Amino acid sequence: MDKSQANAIAQAILEPDLKAQEEVRRKRAAHERSLADRRLVAWFSLPGFAIGAAVASFTGHRFTIGVILGGIAGSLIGWAVVWWRRRRVAP
Repeated sequence: MDKSQANAIAQAILEPDLKAQEEVRRKRAAHERSLADRRLVAWFSLPGFAIGAAVASFTGHRFTIGVILGGIAGSLIGWAVVWWRRRRVAP
C-alpha cells in the first residue's frame, strides 16, 4: 500500500458519515424548534399568571387559584398559537 492509498483510507475512517451528520443536524433542528415553542408558550403563560391573579383579587377568590388558572389558560393559548403557526407553515 502506498502513501496515497493510506491517506485515502485514513480520510475515509476519520470523516463522519454523511447520514450521521444529517441525523445530528435534524435532531439539533428539532430540539431548537421545541425550545422555541416552549419559550413562546412561556411568553403567553406569564401574562396569564398576572391576569389570573388580578381577576382573583378583584372577584374575591384565592390569589393562588387565580395564578394557577391564569397560567393554565395562558399556556393553552400559547400551545394553540404554536399549533396554528406550525399548521400555517407546513406544506
